Amino acid sequence: MSDSHDSTMTAGNNGNNAGDNSDTAGTAGVDDTVEADSRGDRVRTDLGILAGVSDRGLVHARNEDAMALGNRGNRAAAVVCDGVSTVRDPQLAARAAADAASRVLLADPPRHATSASARALAQAGNRLVRAAVTEAAEAVARLGESDEPDPPACTLACALVGDSVLTIGWVGDSRAYWLAEPGSEEPSRLLSTDHSWATAMIESGRMDAATAWADRRAHAITRWLGRGGEPEPEVLTWRPDGSGVLLVCSDGLWNYLSEPDELADVVLPALAEGASPLEVAGELTDLALDAGGRDNITVVVCPVPLGS
Repeated sequence: MSDSHDSTMTAGNNGNNAGDNSDTAGTAGVDDTVEADSRGDRVRTDLGILAGVSDRGLVHARNEDAMALGNRGNRAAAVVCDGVSTVRDPQLAARAAADAASRVLLADPPRHATSASARALAQAGNRLVRAAVTEAAEAVARLGESDEPDPPACTLACALVGDSVLTIGWVGDSRAYWLAEPGSEEPSRLLSTDHSWATAMIESGRMDAATAWADRRAHAITRWLGRGGEPEPEVLTWRPDGSGVLLVCSDGLWNYLSEPDELADVVLPALAEGASPLEVAGELTDLALDAGGRDNITVVVCPVPLGS
């Protein structure tokens, strides 16, 4: 946490109970699965073409992350939120934000969208992601009274995946990665840029990366959803040159596996050998647990093109 038919599925915390989950059917009903263990410590969401795992970790008493996954027609969406641990009920913020953003991302597309040009689709994706983050920020703002100290807050990273265009948006330090297939012209890379103290120090030239990340303030976030935060997202829209995997995660994963190439070395061979997106998300979660599991861990894996 931070200092194939139409369907929408959510996982993580719901209300005050860690690990509770709910699912909402789209127009064709649901036979996909959301599963939690008996204590709700690990929640798995499987939509086939994309999947995610959210785990409490080994240290924290509850899971303050949340995720929402869905697909509608030729689109898929993923949202990962991480509750800010220094405020009251951060799990409520993460759950509210994930649900609100996913509803916007999977709303009915404009009638012309399926025949639009790649540029028009990119513009539409950009607008939709920004609207999703706005709706998420408003959902979090409704959780706290105006005079209440330390109301709920969270980070957010979301992705909208279409036939030819991918759009991601983020606020805070939850991340999105592109993991490129071997031989692709476009390399594996981190797509998002953390809104954190360490990143600000590095980008300003005031510290080198090693010094900034070693500082106790490194993970302090500079943008978040909630009172006093700056909910304006950064948004990136692009068309991949080849196939690969979009990975969206909370810092519970990237604290241990942060480099795109090391993530690709786990994800791509596993998928090539026949593992499902859900199995790969579980493998990454287990690696974070084996490395210490000091935070909640949420991982979403989405092969691109969809269904590949």
